[in-house]
Amino acid sequence: MRLFGLLAPAVGALITVMCGINSALSLKVGALYAILFIHCAGFVAVSAFCAARRNEPRRDGRAPAYLYLAGCVGVGTVFGTNMAFNALGASLAVALALLGQTLFSLAVDATGFLGRRRYPLSARRLPVLAMVLAGIACMAGRGTSGLSAVAVLLGLAAGVSNGLNSILNAELGLRIGLARSTRINYIAGLATTVALIAVLRPPLEGLPRSAAEAGPLLLAGGGFLGVVVVASSSYIYPRIPAFSATLLVFAGQALAGLAFDFIALGRLDASKALGIGLVVAGLGLDAARARRESRSGGGTAEQA
Repeated sequence: MRLFGLLAPAVGALITVMCGINSALSLKVGALYAILFIHCAGFVAVSAFCAARRNEPRRDGRAPAYLYLAGCVGVGTVFGTNMAFNALGASLAVALALLGQTLFSLAVDATGFLGRRRYPLSARRLPVLAMVLAGIACMAGRGTSGLSAVAVLLGLAAGVSNGLNSILNAELGLRIGLARSTRINYIAGLATTVALIAVLRPPLEGLPRSAAEAGPLLLAGGGFLGVVVVASSSYIYPRIPAFSATLLVFAGQALAGLAFDFIALGRLDASKALGIGLVVAGLGLDAARARRESRSGGGTAEQA
């Protein structure tokens, strides 16, 4: 668990940086074209990585067809996240995504979704959940009444979508390997994006100029970071409960989001800082509970 205590928050920080880059690209070239550039860059990066490891033994595991849809779900995640970041700011977008993903992860743990190990919600975890929800409420702040309901729903949906995407990629990675599953994720995402562009036909006028103004960092940075995030998440999620993974990733993600807002606004939002502190404290309480149960021999899947 100590390894994940370091790796998962680092992935969370990368997610916030990636979302910042992607949302800035979305403002430059439009939402759909931003997703296209992101998936093209990610596909190139992961294909180069797979080519460099071409002598690696291949797994012959078979996977259900639905596991190959992670990339399609990922398109919705990127779209919802970009829109929420632009409309709500980094910290609030992260808070809403955390709420959506927390509820989804609890459902995954309780039901053993897609054959995962079951971690039913017990009374011992209720104080942790209460702290997490209180933290999210603090991060959301008191001025949410004037916010766009669509933006709020997109933020929540982005969290659920991200949780589903992580689970699908993780399960596919167990069967066919992390590198191949990450590449398939980007192939499916790229195909979905191209299909959406063909159907919706967003205007091409000014796209080359906007892309040139965006520069290589915005055009490729989010896609490259996305490969690291997808592969790392696929490694983490099969090995610990989805709820714990969500909170660990959040610890890094929210602190980075708070830093983004401080850079943008020149001040620290006390309510958001308090909210992050409550969620991180809840994570610490959950980790302590798990250690106590492990020492007492009660840390089975059904009791976690």
